Amino acid sequence: MKQHVLTTLCLIACSSMQSLYAQQIQIAGKITDSNGNPISGVTINVKGSSQGTSTNDQGLFTLNANSNATLMLSVVGYKAQEIQVNGRKTISITLASGEQALDEVMVVAYGTAKKSTYTGSAATVKAKDIDNVPTTSFESALSGRVAGLTVSTPSGQAGSTPSIRIRGVGSMNASNEPLYVIDGVPANSGSGGQMGDYIYTSNNVMGNLNPDDIETITVLKDAAASSLYGSRAANGVILITTKKGKTGKPTVNFKSSIGFTPTWATDNYETASPQDQVNMLYQIFHDYRTSNVNPKTGVNYTDADASTYALGQLNNRFNKHGYRFEVSDPLRMSNISILGMTDGIENREGKYYDWDKALFRTAIYQDNNLSLSGGTESTKYFSSLGYTTDKSRIRVNDFERISGRLNLTQKIVDNLEFGTNINIGHNKKKGFNDTRNTGSNYFLQSRNLLWPLYWPTNYKTGEAWTDRYGSYAYNADYYDQQWDNNSKTNKLGVISNLTWTILPELTAKTVFSYDYTDMKDYLYYSAKHFNGISDGGVVHQFNTNMLKLVTSNTVNYNKSFDKHTINLLAGFEAEKNKTDFMRTTGRNLGSAELPYISSAGKFEANAYSWGYNLMSFLGRAEYNYDNTYFLAASYRRDGSSKLGPKNRWGDFWSISGAYSLKNLPSLRENDAISTLRLKASYGVNGTLPTDNFGWRRLVSFNNFNYKGQPGGNLVSNPDPDITWETSYTTNAGLEFGFLNNRITGSVEYFNRTSKNLLQDVPTSQTTGFSTVLRNVGQINNKGIEIELAGDIIKKDDFRWSANVNAAFINSKVQKLNDNQDIIWYDPTGSVGNDTKGSGDARAQFIYREGQSTLAFYGYEWAGVDATNGKNVYYTNNSNTGSGIFDYNGRKATYDFNQADYTIIGNGIPNVSGGINTDFEYKNFNLGFNFIYKLGGKLYDGAFKDVADDGYYWERIRSEYAFEHMWTENNTSGTLPKLDGNDLTDPQKYSSRQLHDASFLRLKNINFGYRLPKTVLNKIGFSNARVYFNGTNLLTASKYKIADPEVGQYATRGWETPLGKTYTFGIELGF
Repeated sequence: MKQHVLTTLCLIACSSMQSLYAQQIQIAGKITDSNGNPISGVTINVKGSSQGTSTNDQGLFTLNANSNATLMLSVVGYKAQEIQVNGRKTISITLASGEQALDEVMVVAYGTAKKSTYTGSAATVKAKDIDNVPTTSFESALSGRVAGLTVSTPSGQAGSTPSIRIRGVGSMNASNEPLYVIDGVPANSGSGGQMGDYIYTSNNVMGNLNPDDIETITVLKDAAASSLYGSRAANGVILITTKKGKTGKPTVNFKSSIGFTPTWATDNYETASPQDQVNMLYQIFHDYRTSNVNPKTGVNYTDADASTYALGQLNNRFNKHGYRFEVSDPLRMSNISILGMTDGIENREGKYYDWDKALFRTAIYQDNNLSLSGGTESTKYFSSLGYTTDKSRIRVNDFERISGRLNLTQKIVDNLEFGTNINIGHNKKKGFNDTRNTGSNYFLQSRNLLWPLYWPTNYKTGEAWTDRYGSYAYNADYYDQQWDNNSKTNKLGVISNLTWTILPELTAKTVFSYDYTDMKDYLYYSAKHFNGISDGGVVHQFNTNMLKLVTSNTVNYNKSFDKHTINLLAGFEAEKNKTDFMRTTGRNLGSAELPYISSAGKFEANAYSWGYNLMSFLGRAEYNYDNTYFLAASYRRDGSSKLGPKNRWGDFWSISGAYSLKNLPSLRENDAISTLRLKASYGVNGTLPTDNFGWRRLVSFNNFNYKGQPGGNLVSNPDPDITWETSYTTNAGLEFGFLNNRITGSVEYFNRTSKNLLQDVPTSQTTGFSTVLRNVGQINNKGIEIELAGDIIKKDDFRWSANVNAAFINSKVQKLNDNQDIIWYDPTGSVGNDTKGSGDARAQFIYREGQSTLAFYGYEWAGVDATNGKNVYYTNNSNTGSGIFDYNGRKATYDFNQADYTIIGNGIPNVSGGINTDFEYKNFNLGFNFIYKLGGKLYDGAFKDVADDGYYWERIRSEYAFEHMWTENNTSGTLPKLDGNDLTDPQKYSSRQLHDASFLRLKNINFGYRLPKTVLNKIGFSNARVYFNGTNLLTASKYKIADPEVGQYATRGWETPLGKTYTFGIELGF
């Protein structure tokens, strides 16, 4: 009995001692970087407990924990650390920078990971990399930041939608865009409105996301990184994490900037002088006349006859605009006198109208952001309000955005936390479109159609000129008042989650997302506008509502013991998408003062709905042995309503591993090598068809009748066996770091084969259709990515860091239906639903087995015959006989009709990437962001217009074309002589329009000054900074005609050029 009593007393005493030893204390700490600057947002967790907190903007935190606890510290951009408390109540901690360190924490699919243990291919872009870049869309700020990621900005119009490609092209008919995931939930992206069938592209849905709200962007590139997103991840994934609140007193931050774009980034088809243009017209008409027979004499017209004819043509076209013409010598075509008409209220001799000034302006970009953040150990919040306007260089083109955000986390009890992210946004875009439609493309009007001899007013009366000047040119000054359009987008997004820490190593999380987008498009032509005159005025109104509901439930188990770490994830996800569309058109408008449907005398309307659902099961297992050996596997099973019952479910998976060579005995003590790691992965991702009902037969009842009775007609030719496009990706890489990771880098090889690609396949005409969409194609993308970064100089007062990335990508077609070529056209230059290449500013491509996925197809131009100034084409066939001759050792002809189309170039560059470098001296910073491409071709379709050989007299010829034109005095000219009878090249696809696409561009330069702490303390601010940013300031390229930075199809048409932007800003913190 005594023994039991003694034993009990001993246990109680030991327990009391243990309790005393592990008593709770309040810990106050400050976390700074190596330069002594506070780090905000550092997550501090008590190891083996659910307790945790984060630092405020001053780097301070407080936390209740056991006196013998271990604190785990992590924040994106810095090395993760573990700190022993050892009874201390005050702790100062310095975190090592993770900008180049391989131990930084980054956001990945359904969680976070240390880069040093991650087996997939991913890259992180931080808020500081995109801060201060004047852009309405965050995608533009990613240029040159990530190897293998290409940002195409094809247009300089306000609110335009950039296009992103990750490691090449993965599909022929489905989407090539990556999946966007915001705060863990897949998001809608792209242009979602309906105005594209007319003349105006609707708003970018992602344009409602304020770039200033973004904390980090993670790019997932291989299957190991992205396969947990399954059927939507074949083209990569972009994870966007928005800012969160931190523990500490409320912090107010205000940012404001204003930018000016007075000029284009490069020359863009600069027009020749009015004198040169008139001389050209005279020559065209003169030569045309002398090449024809005079029926009265039976011989060709004389020079005197031709001069009379040419002057008559000029006077006929321009007398009504206030000009007349004379020539002293019929053969002196370089000195045509341009005189003024004297029978009106204005003599315009020596004066010309400046259409550039009339249509363009100095663009003004303004961005204002206000945020409030803070929190306690239980409640953390971040809220923001943003207002952005962008008045582009095109006078009628504007963009406006209002955004608001509230991110809130609330600890309900010690092991249960609730979070919600609420985002509201409104944006409005108005103006014109970059399509080939000449009635809306002001850049084409000014550069190729609106002669400086055209004035907006009649020289006799001073009244507005309302007739067309020519077949295509019109008075934009007048017609700007006769039409209107805009696209408005309202968005509400709510992401709520509940996280339950069941055990220190076991957590469960539930997420629900509501994403609603309302898009309203408006287009109006008055009864005076040439697009509305036949209808007595017309107005189109479109309403598109998109709803996305997502719910997911995941369980995560993370356990470390001895040298082993295991991480397990299992989950379920469901998604519902629905789109409602309504279109109304009103004609015969009663009054120009009432441009609304309600005032129309005739109505048309239709409406319909569509949508699709997705259900998924997912899992991931990761194993880490002694931070040396790493294994991971992931699996996702998707079921989609876009596919028929037989193929509705698809399986997507990956396996990956890594080995830290640094832990080899021979390298462990090597101080020069900080990191050396091999990794490899293999996996399968998928792509869903774009069409929601490709497997079902659809019937339309839209205005269809049979013998006077309502009826329907088939509008689709389905394939019930249509299935997923699947991508099989291999990735292997080497990561390295030297001198305590002052220098870091990686080399990765990837090989992605995309199979079962959707392709239009010929089918029996008895079906009523010529083709059916089937899974038959195959594309391969392979290449090498290289990244190198380093802190070149790292001192207390001065720091210089730099990084460079390069991607070598080879993208080829491997399989087509019956090995049959597919000819296709650049869709960016189309009007409405046109897909057949109408419009001479479009490019022609071909899919052919074994060739590039971006192979230009056309006549092979051999140049200009120096003896006569004619175009020469290689025949590329076995034709012989009349008109065929040897040229440079090959068969050639002057007549393109004797030649055959062939592959004339590749639009994919040999290498592309970015160069970024930053300098910091005391409170000053200076950063440069360069982008580059080497190799590959671009197709300049607009050059056909500005270098027209003379057939289309109305075209304004560019200064470049005049300088390089063949003449008897310039037989080395690279462009053919003028010939008003010759339609040889202007309307034909040929390599004459191909140019070297290589360029180097200073995309952004940023210079700033931050007030020192001593000054801030006196004025009561926590932060104050002023800065300057320059965009597109310098460009080096062999291509001098226009901007070499082209869109995803490597084509240049009549898109609005990019501009040089000068931005000045201020940041204040309270």
